[in-house]
Amino acid sequence: MKKVLLGSTAIVAAGLIAAPSAMAAEKLQVSVGGYMEQWFGYTSVDDSTGRDVDGFDVRSDSEIHFKGSTTLDNGIEFGINVQLEANSNSSDQIDESYLIMRGSFGEINLGSENSAMYKMHYAPSDFGIGINSGDQGNWAALVGSNVSRSGYYGGVLGSTYVEPGRTSDSEKLTYYTPRFAGFQLGASYSPDNLQDVTFAPVDRNTGLSDMVTFGANYSGDFGGVSLGVSGGYGTFMESASGTDEPESYSAGVTLGVGGFGVGASYAAEEGATEGQSYNLGVSYETGPFGVSLSYFHGEVDNSSAQDTVHLSGKYALGPGVTAAATLGYAEFEDDGTAGSDEIEATYFVTGIRLSF
Repeated sequence: MKKVLLGSTAIVAAGLIAAPSAMAAEKLQVSVGGYMEQWFGYTSVDDSTGRDVDGFDVRSDSEIHFKGSTTLDNGIEFGINVQLEANSNSSDQIDESYLIMRGSFGEINLGSENSAMYKMHYAPSDFGIGINSGDQGNWAALVGSNVSRSGYYGGVLGSTYVEPGRTSDSEKLTYYTPRFAGFQLGASYSPDNLQDVTFAPVDRNTGLSDMVTFGANYSGDFGGVSLGVSGGYGTFMESASGTDEPESYSAGVTLGVGGFGVGASYAAEEGATEGQSYNLGVSYETGPFGVSLSYFHGEVDNSSAQDTVHLSGKYALGPGVTAAATLGYAEFEDDGTAGSDEIEATYFVTGIRLSF
């Protein structure tokens, strides 16, 4: 597998070197965009630790995106995408940062970004806070409880958008084929599972190394009926800990007729962490209105599980301005290894999304 990856990288590099010399029509220009989400809501939480976390709360999620591209005279486009976290309680101030190259050959991404397995995944629409991205944990007061959060963000406990070892935005080389007859393929390689650039070489005698993921999806329209199908697989080829290399699987399907939509997605993990998750949902949109009903179940074997239901709605107030709300119920529990805790939470959240 390593020889295949090295050979593929060499082919790409040789193609770039051998390409006819070409100048850009103009120097790359960077634009500023992004989004801001501000949420206000009330939550009622019952857990066995005796905490009093009932009441109102305010949550934020905002990013500033720096994007730019330029097209050479030979038709190859080069671009950048750098995403600055506007709210951060960790050292990860830059969310994603990668180079983009597009042409008739497809698209290449190089840098800190999610893998093809993650980005090509399809899941049901949810118009409020993210049921399939772990947002319910914020309103259910998961932090501070005794429920184990192992495998939550980027793992099967909190999402069907998964990657082996929860690599998220590790440094990667990703290739996407052109879409042909509705089909597209993608593949990613990452030397390790670290999420930011480090100047130390990858020591394959420690930790996980040499991750590969593969993704595929289909998108088509049949007489007003839209169909989307996706599948993904990923694994690490080396594990110095003596445990099995982590593996991840995902699949999704969405169907739309008029303003109605229905979807389902599934994910599973094997290795040191094992478990599965699935997300079911229906939605309806007409004009500026939208409403969705979603269910999510996630579990990590010998650790924790969750079940969440969201009824959400949205209304487009204007270009780039959307009001949204979610009425949700979530249950989290463990099997006793993390303190034998359970959480039951009911919450109503409203918010404004701004995109710019």
